[in-house]
Amino acid sequence: MGDLKFKKEWFLILVIFGLVSNSMGQSIITKVSKRNFPLVKKIKGEEILIDDYNHHHHIFVVGDYLLTLVNSGPHNYHVFDKKTYKYLGPIGIRGEGPNEWQIPQTTLGQYEKTKDGLLLWNYDYLRGNFNKINLTKTLASKSAKPIIENTIRINMREFPYFQLFQGNNGKIYATSWIYEQNRGRLKYFDPITKTSKKSELFPKIRNAHLLPSEVLNSLYGAPFDKHPFMDKYVQALFVFNRIDIFDENLKVVKSIVDGDNWQDNYYDAKEINPTENYIRPRINGYNGLAVSENFIFALEAKRNVGTDQEKENESFIRVYNWDCKPVAFLEIEHDLSSIDIDEASGILYATDYTHELVLKFDINQILKR
Repeated sequence: MGDLKFKKEWFLILVIFGLVSNSMGQSIITKVSKRNFPLVKKIKGEEILIDDYNHHHHIFVVGDYLLTLVNSGPHNYHVFDKKTYKYLGPIGIRGEGPNEWQIPQTTLGQYEKTKDGLLLWNYDYLRGNFNKINLTKTLASKSAKPIIENTIRINMREFPYFQLFQGNNGKIYATSWIYEQNRGRLKYFDPITKTSKKSELFPKIRNAHLLPSEVLNSLYGAPFDKHPFMDKYVQALFVFNRIDIFDENLKVVKSIVDGDNWQDNYYDAKEINPTENYIRPRINGYNGLAVSENFIFALEAKRNVGTDQEKENESFIRVYNWDCKPVAFLEIEHDLSSIDIDEASGILYATDYTHELVLKFDINQILKR
């Protein structure tokens, strides 16, 4: 009788374990609500780069530099000293001439330190170039024309992409292009073997085949980031409330979820009308992401923009460790558009694009907890 009871209890454990696996049957789901965070704290920011006239859209911590991306003006990037905020110079000239960049030209902030200087990865949709720019040498040259150490050519017809990282294994990891038909969550391209692989598209939507590719792109849009040292990749979905961690083989190893819409078949494509405002009522995810050696920062998406419930100066950031355990829930009285973290100094950097602000937040004591 005791053996039978033990077997029943063990079977129940296995059933529960199976229920927390995602649609791919591989990852463990961790459900975290605001009440599960051990610390909920309102933090205040300090304005920086106040004497700089550029309208900064994104900010990245790149070694000893702060790198900002702008959407207008003659240059793409602007570089500042991380400690003094001294302006060090622009990188990239907009234009169609030799060594000039056409729009769009961007980066996800991936870099590496070498004996020859700090190298920044930059990618170009139009030419299909994945460039490694020597930031140190470019700044020393006093010219905005980038000194490129290495270029990987990517055929957009064979491997259409939107965001790019290079893995430690040499493979190129990417998200799908806007109009890609047979899209997945993530994919990689091996420049040596010329082979590629794609993950599944999840969570699943019923009758997804009825939706045009650009609608699927809107529904599955996601900030994308990479662990600074390891081949671990993170996506925080914009519509669905889930954060997924992938390994180098595109296997989902962990997921963080909240609410209900992260589940398979929560939505039915037959109920989605592309001619109407189908996105805003469904937003329950994230529109910003920053990772460090030990932490994942996810900026909650604005859900009420354009409605009577909208609060302009209000943002929320969820902080987790890489085991998906909640660390802190941060409340901020600014309309944040991008974030990045310098874990060593305990400084969170952000841009408030609407109000043309660049901010820093000292969260060193929060991270030490």
